[in-house]
Amino acid sequence: MNIKLDIPESFYQGEERSGYYVTPEMKKVWAVELDLLAEFARVCEKHNLKWWMDAGTLLGAVRHKGFIPWDDDADVIMMRDDFSRLCEIAPHEFRTPYLLSTPENEEYCRLLPFSKLSNENTTILEKYSTMHMMKYGIKPGYSQGIYIDVFPLDDLPDDESESERFLRRLYRIAHNASKLLRWTELYTPAKKLWKRPVKAVLHQICSRLKLNGHVYFRKFFDTIIAYRTPDSKRVAKVVFIGDKNFRTRRIWNRSWFDSTVYFPFEMLTLPAPSGYAEVLNHYYGNWHEFFIRERHGGFYDTEHSYTYYIQEGHPINAD
Repeated sequence: MNIKLDIPESFYQGEERSGYYVTPEMKKVWAVELDLLAEFARVCEKHNLKWWMDAGTLLGAVRHKGFIPWDDDADVIMMRDDFSRLCEIAPHEFRTPYLLSTPENEEYCRLLPFSKLSNENTTILEKYSTMHMMKYGIKPGYSQGIYIDVFPLDDLPDDESESERFLRRLYRIAHNASKLLRWTELYTPAKKLWKRPVKAVLHQICSRLKLNGHVYFRKFFDTIIAYRTPDSKRVAKVVFIGDKNFRTRRIWNRSWFDSTVYFPFEMLTLPAPSGYAEVLNHYYGNWHEFFIRERHGGFYDTEHSYTYYIQEGHPINAD
């Protein structure tokens, strides 16, 4: 496994956590993600960029002192200015096997304009995206290395009418981008037979016109910049504007991020917003209680690059 982080051998042993058995194979996936978190932290510290754990990673740190036992990914978040700076320095700071995929260099990130830091010597083929595409003989043209998600936080105007205009405009752009990407870069045949001819024709039209999702990423980004209000009282995770629970789960007080606290996360110590409890309340409600849920699902390989399967065509032994 090509990672820099020194992880004790005992970590890789399977064990039961909170009534859930974590396999040795999943521990290897976690190890890759821990290494990515450590590399991400190194670069951010070097360039004085603020960031915090987010979503399930934040919940895992607070409640489990590490990964939620049935979780298989990691999320971090940062303010838009720091996120933009990270994207600028990434080509010079992240060396093989690390790759920061951004809306500028990856089609998938144009669907939801965020970034992914991946280990290019590993493989994750996700059940409902990559493996679905490969089922129809379509080879994804973007990174399939095990990754952590990096999300930006954006300003939300204090004036309610202006805030509504901003969010409605972003929603329209994201909705149109989502449809276009599924007809172009992320095209797969429709699941329902009667829809397949229609979607195939749209795919051919978009391909001949050389349409892609990049134009919508620019519109999305330009709208965010146009509504910059760095002194506003609220911030939002607007890359999830299409989420039906967006307004209740992903709009937060800026003051929750005024300072940083630290929590143990496996063998690391990682930053969290000082208002972590309020953030978790918005995400999960009563986050002190938990229920075991299914992992996101897919195929993992911590020893081979995804090119071993996608470009070279080696068989995938997925359950």
